[in-house]
Amino acid sequence: MIDEFYKYVSNYDINDINIKLKYDHSIRVMELCNKYSKLLGFNDEDIKLATLIGLLHDIGRFEQLKVYNTFDDNKSMDHALYGVNELFKKGIIKNFDCNKDDYEIIRFAIYNHNKMDIEKDVDERKIMHAKLIRDMDKIDILYLMGNYSDYKVITTNDPITQDIIKDILNHKSALKLKINNPNDNVAVTFSYVFDLNSDICMNEVKENVINYYNSIKNKEIFKDIYNEVIKYIDERMIIC
Repeated sequence: MIDEFYKYVSNYDINDINIKLKYDHSIRVMELCNKYSKLLGFNDEDIKLATLIGLLHDIGRFEQLKVYNTFDDNKSMDHALYGVNELFKKGIIKNFDCNKDDYEIIRFAIYNHNKMDIEKDVDERKIMHAKLIRDMDKIDILYLMGNYSDYKVITTNDPITQDIIKDILNHKSALKLKINNPNDNVAVTFSYVFDLNSDICMNEVKENVINYYNSIKNKEIFKDIYNEVIKYIDERMIIC
């Protein structure tokens, strides 16, 4: 599975720091999906499926970077949509060991991993896998921003947009469309925790949020937001 994925990524410049960043991210999300699908009691078939979805969820990012030189979907393309087209229209999914009966679950989970809300569907397995990949993707983004040596959190002296602060105080995942400056981007990333579906991952989320906050140079600007997010996480840990 990983060998086939590496073969695909090798079509791009693996020495490019951003290609390497997304490759490493994909491997870590794959491992997180495997770990938490087991903790959530998935059966063996769904653990294998969740692991594959984790590996492939960002397959559209590599072409996005090559063509547009950005990971910003608003300035380029919907990387999730491109990813499912790569897998199912071009047939790349055939290179990976999975049941054809699960193709629609894979498509649904990957397509919905970067949307504000999951498409409505009555299939519980599709929703289950979509929720898991959304959670694991966000967990690793928080990890990456606080721990990845080649990733620098960019901040300025600009005030955080009030609508974003309001969303965070209301425990809502803030819209990226509200971002007006680098500080807004940092704040929106903190708000990812409000969109997490599972309480079982909150210990790891808290550690990643702490590291993320500590990696910020002028962290005082984000102190109130950070404290609100930590309070929210702690409350969910108690419930868990």
